[in-house]
Amino acid sequence: MQRKISALWGEKKVILRETRRAVTPWGGLSVFVEFLRRRGYPEQLRRHLPIHLGSPNAIDPAETYTAFLISVLAGARRFAHTALLRGDKALQALLGMERFPTDDTIRNLFKRFRQGMVVEFYEPL
Repeated sequence: MQRKISALWGEKKVILRETRRAVTPWGGLSVFVEFLRRRGYPEQLRRHLPIHLGSPNAIDPAETYTAFLISVLAGARRFAHTALLRGDKALQALLGMERFPTDDTIRNLFKRFRQGMVVEFYEPL
């Protein structure tokens, strides 16, 4: 599909085209994701995160924690708001995630933390 329209201000013609590429309204997060990558965030998080899951079907706890962090940056105020990002394939590709965790998965990750684990995790980071 291709369509020409006139710009609101001025007389330029604008061409609208359909694309099969994934598009995200949170594209600005790419700068923060690159910052995390350059700082060695994935390696540090995996090294110091005290929670490890044994199920082959489980989402990596480091990815679940990152999904929470990105959700907060995208404006989530409740765990349920993370569902807005689950359908965003471009954001998932930017993060390198095959599956974005549900709000229950994120909540269950934080339920596993105890006071000692919090200190053990956050102090080295």
